[in-house]
Amino acid sequence: MFKYDVIVVGAGHAGCEAAMATAKLGAKTLLASLNLDNIALMPCNPAIGGPAKSCLVREIDALGGIMAIATDATYMQLKTLNSSKGPAVRALRAQSDKKEYMRFVRSLLESESNLSLKQCTMSELLVENDQVKGLKDEFGQEYYAPVVILTTGTSLEARIWVGLQYLEFGRLGEASAKGLSPSLKKLGFKIGRLKTGTPARVDARTIDFSQMIE
Repeated sequence: MFKYDVIVVGAGHAGCEAAMATAKLGAKTLLASLNLDNIALMPCNPAIGGPAKSCLVREIDALGGIMAIATDATYMQLKTLNSSKGPAVRALRAQSDKKEYMRFVRSLLESESNLSLKQCTMSELLVENDQVKGLKDEFGQEYYAPVVILTTGTSLEARIWVGLQYLEFGRLGEASAKGLSPSLKKLGFKIGRLKTGTPARVDARTIDFSQMIE
Protein backbone atom coordinates (compact mmCIF):
# COMPACT_ATOMS: atom_id res chain seq x y z
CA MET A 1 0.00 0.00 0.00
CA PHE A 2 1.25 3.48 -0.95
CA LYS A 3 -0.12 6.65 0.65
CA TYR A 4 0.03 10.17 -0.76
CA ASP A 5 -1.72 13.48 -0.29
CA VAL A 6 -2.36 13.88 -4.03
CA ILE A 7 -2.19 11.53 -7.03
CA VAL A 8 -2.01 13.02 -10.53
CA VAL A 9 -2.70 10.69 -13.46
CA GLY A 10 -1.14 11.76 -16.75
CA ALA A 11 2.14 13.59 -17.31
CA GLY A 12 1.34 15.95 -20.15
CA HIS A 13 1.40 19.73 -19.71
CA ALA A 14 -1.56 19.78 -17.31
CA GLY A 15 -0.36 16.85 -15.23
CA CYS A 16 3.14 18.25 -14.83
CA GLU A 17 1.80 21.63 -13.73
CA ALA A 18 -0.69 20.06 -11.30
CA ALA A 19 1.92 17.76 -9.75
CA MET A 20 4.49 20.53 -9.34
CA ALA A 21 1.88 22.89 -7.86
CA THR A 22 0.71 20.44 -5.20
CA ALA A 23 4.26 19.33 -4.39
CA LYS A 24 5.42 22.94 -3.96
CA LEU A 25 2.50 23.50 -1.57
CA GLY A 26 3.92 20.72 0.61
CA ALA A 27 1.64 17.87 -0.43
CA LYS A 28 3.21 14.46 -0.91
CA THR A 29 2.40 13.91 -4.58
CA LEU A 30 2.53 10.98 -6.99
CA LEU A 31 2.62 11.63 -10.75
CA ALA A 32 1.66 8.49 -12.69
CA SER A 33 2.36 8.16 -16.41
CA LEU A 34 2.02 5.44 -19.03
CA ASN A 35 5.59 6.15 -20.09
CA LEU A 36 8.05 8.26 -18.12
CA ASP A 37 10.06 8.83 -21.31
CA ASN A 38 7.09 10.81 -22.67
CA ILE A 39 6.72 13.30 -19.83
CA ALA A 40 5.69 16.72 -21.25
CA LEU A 41 5.54 15.29 -24.76
CA MET A 42 4.53 17.69 -27.55
CA PRO A 43 3.48 15.21 -30.25
CA CYS A 44 2.44 17.79 -32.84
CA ASN A 45 3.68 21.35 -33.37
CA PRO A 46 6.05 22.13 -30.45
CA ALA A 47 4.84 25.72 -30.11
CA ILE A 48 4.27 27.51 -26.81
CA GLY A 49 2.32 30.74 -26.93
CA GLY A 50 0.49 32.43 -29.78
CA PRO A 51 -2.54 34.77 -29.86
CA ALA A 52 -4.65 32.61 -27.53
CA LYS A 53 -2.25 30.31 -25.70
CA SER A 54 0.19 33.03 -24.67
CA CYS A 55 -2.48 34.38 -22.28
CA LEU A 56 -2.69 30.95 -20.66
CA VAL A 57 1.10 30.62 -20.48
CA ARG A 58 1.37 34.00 -18.74
CA GLU A 59 -1.30 33.00 -16.23
CA ILE A 60 0.52 29.73 -15.49
CA ASP A 61 3.75 31.67 -15.10
CA ALA A 62 2.15 34.17 -12.72
CA LEU A 63 0.93 31.27 -10.57
CA GLY A 64 4.44 29.79 -10.32
CA GLY A 65 4.09 27.16 -13.05
CA ILE A 66 6.87 25.63 -15.12
CA MET A 67 5.74 25.91 -18.76
CA ALA A 68 7.29 29.34 -19.41
CA ILE A 69 10.46 28.40 -17.52
CA ALA A 70 10.88 25.25 -19.62
CA THR A 71 10.17 27.21 -22.80
CA ASP A 72 12.76 29.87 -22.00
CA ALA A 73 15.32 27.10 -21.48
CA THR A 74 14.59 25.12 -24.64
CA TYR A 75 13.24 27.38 -27.39
CA MET A 76 14.88 27.44 -30.83
CA GLN A 77 12.88 30.38 -32.17
CA LEU A 78 11.02 33.20 -30.44
CA LYS A 79 9.02 35.80 -32.31
CA THR A 80 6.23 38.32 -31.86
CA LEU A 81 3.22 37.49 -34.01
CA ASN A 82 1.07 40.17 -35.65
CA SER A 83 3.70 42.85 -34.96
CA SER A 84 2.36 44.97 -37.83
CA LYS A 85 -1.08 45.11 -36.18
CA GLY A 86 -2.41 46.60 -32.96
CA PRO A 87 -1.22 45.56 -29.49
CA ALA A 88 -4.42 43.61 -28.76
CA VAL A 89 -3.46 40.87 -31.24
CA ARG A 90 0.31 40.79 -30.74
CA ALA A 91 1.66 37.71 -28.99
CA LEU A 92 4.88 35.88 -28.31
CA ARG A 93 5.27 32.38 -29.69
CA ALA A 94 8.21 30.06 -29.10
CA GLN A 95 9.17 26.96 -31.04
CA SER A 96 10.79 24.55 -28.60
CA ASP A 97 13.16 21.66 -29.11
CA LYS A 98 10.73 18.84 -28.33
CA LYS A 99 13.26 16.48 -26.77
CA GLU A 100 15.01 19.18 -24.76
CA TYR A 101 11.67 20.47 -23.46
CA MET A 102 10.77 16.99 -22.23
CA ARG A 103 14.16 16.48 -20.59
CA PHE A 104 14.04 19.87 -18.91
CA VAL A 105 10.55 19.37 -17.48
CA ARG A 106 11.44 15.91 -16.22
CA SER A 107 14.53 17.29 -14.49
CA LEU A 108 12.34 19.86 -12.71
CA LEU A 109 9.93 17.15 -11.59
CA GLU A 110 12.70 14.86 -10.39
CA SER A 111 14.29 17.67 -8.37
CA GLU A 112 11.09 18.35 -6.38
CA SER A 113 11.41 16.61 -3.00
CA ASN A 114 7.66 16.13 -2.43
CA LEU A 115 7.06 14.58 -5.85
CA SER A 116 7.40 10.93 -6.92
CA LEU A 117 7.14 9.58 -10.47
CA LYS A 118 5.61 6.20 -11.33
CA GLN A 119 5.32 4.45 -14.70
CA CYS A 120 2.07 2.52 -14.63
CA THR A 121 -1.49 2.42 -15.93
CA MET A 122 -4.00 3.52 -13.33
CA SER A 123 -7.03 1.39 -14.14
CA GLU A 124 -9.59 1.96 -11.40
CA LEU A 125 -10.70 4.70 -9.03
CA LEU A 126 -11.10 3.57 -5.42
CA VAL A 127 -14.25 5.14 -3.96
CA GLU A 128 -15.96 4.62 -0.61
CA ASN A 129 -19.22 6.34 0.38
CA ASP A 130 -18.92 8.68 -2.62
CA GLN A 131 -15.43 9.75 -1.51
CA VAL A 132 -12.31 9.13 -3.59
CA LYS A 133 -9.78 7.05 -1.68
CA GLY A 134 -7.17 6.51 -4.39
CA LEU A 135 -6.45 4.35 -7.43
CA LYS A 136 -5.55 0.82 -8.46
CA ASP A 137 -3.07 0.08 -11.26
CA GLU A 138 -3.17 -2.64 -13.91
CA PHE A 139 -1.36 -5.07 -11.61
CA GLY A 140 -3.79 -4.57 -8.73
CA GLN A 141 -1.44 -2.40 -6.68
CA GLU A 142 -3.34 0.19 -4.66
CA TYR A 143 -2.35 3.83 -4.15
CA TYR A 144 -4.23 5.88 -1.56
CA ALA A 145 -4.82 9.63 -1.52
CA PRO A 146 -7.75 11.88 -0.58
CA VAL A 147 -7.22 13.89 -3.78
CA VAL A 148 -6.98 12.43 -7.31
CA ILE A 149 -6.38 14.67 -10.34
CA LEU A 150 -7.03 13.15 -13.78
CA THR A 151 -5.14 14.75 -16.68
CA THR A 152 -5.30 11.78 -19.02
CA GLY A 153 -5.51 13.58 -22.35
CA THR A 154 -6.27 11.29 -25.28
CA SER A 155 -5.07 8.03 -23.72
CA LEU A 156 -8.23 6.53 -22.21
CA GLU A 157 -9.41 3.48 -24.20
CA ALA A 158 -7.46 4.92 -27.15
CA ARG A 159 -7.72 3.41 -30.63
CA ILE A 160 -5.91 4.02 -33.90
CA TRP A 161 -8.09 3.41 -36.96
CA VAL A 162 -6.53 2.47 -40.29
CA GLY A 163 -9.36 2.27 -42.80
CA LEU A 164 -12.03 0.08 -41.19
CA GLN A 165 -9.58 -1.67 -38.86
CA TYR A 166 -8.34 -0.42 -35.51
CA LEU A 167 -5.54 -1.11 -33.09
CA GLU A 168 -5.75 -0.45 -29.37
CA PHE A 169 -2.94 2.08 -29.15
CA GLY A 170 -2.58 5.74 -28.26
CA ARG A 171 -0.59 8.37 -30.13
CA LEU A 172 2.86 7.51 -31.48
CA GLY A 173 2.57 3.87 -30.43
CA GLU A 174 1.74 4.56 -26.79
CA ALA A 175 -0.37 2.01 -24.95
CA SER A 176 -4.10 2.49 -24.64
CA ALA A 177 -4.99 3.28 -21.02
CA LYS A 178 -7.51 0.63 -20.04
CA GLY A 179 -9.88 0.68 -17.10
CA LEU A 180 -10.38 4.28 -16.03
CA SER A 181 -13.16 5.00 -18.52
CA PRO A 182 -15.33 2.07 -17.32
CA SER A 183 -14.51 3.05 -13.73
CA LEU A 184 -15.70 6.62 -14.34
CA LYS A 185 -18.80 5.38 -16.15
CA LYS A 186 -19.62 3.11 -13.23
CA LEU A 187 -19.49 6.16 -10.96
CA GLY A 188 -22.09 7.94 -13.10
CA PHE A 189 -19.89 10.06 -15.36
CA LYS A 190 -20.95 10.44 -18.99
CA ILE A 191 -18.23 9.08 -21.27
CA GLY A 192 -17.68 10.46 -24.77
CA ARG A 193 -15.05 10.00 -27.44
CA LEU A 194 -12.80 12.54 -29.15
CA LYS A 195 -11.93 11.70 -32.74
CA THR A 196 -9.14 13.23 -34.77
CA GLY A 197 -8.27 12.37 -38.35
CA THR A 198 -4.90 12.28 -40.05
CA PRO A 199 -4.94 11.90 -43.86
CA ALA A 200 -2.62 9.47 -45.55
CA ARG A 201 0.76 10.78 -46.70
CA VAL A 202 1.10 10.06 -50.40
CA ASP A 203 4.17 10.34 -52.66
CA ALA A 204 3.21 12.68 -55.50
CA ARG A 205 5.35 10.63 -57.91
CA THR A 206 2.90 7.74 -57.52
CA ILE A 207 -0.17 9.74 -58.61
CA ASP A 208 -1.50 10.31 -62.12
CA PHE A 209 -2.84 13.82 -61.66
CA SER A 210 -4.26 13.86 -65.20
CA GLN A 211 -6.98 11.50 -64.01
CA MET A 212 -7.98 13.78 -61.11
CA ILE A 213 -10.33 16.75 -60.82
CA GLU A 214 -8.91 19.88 -59.17
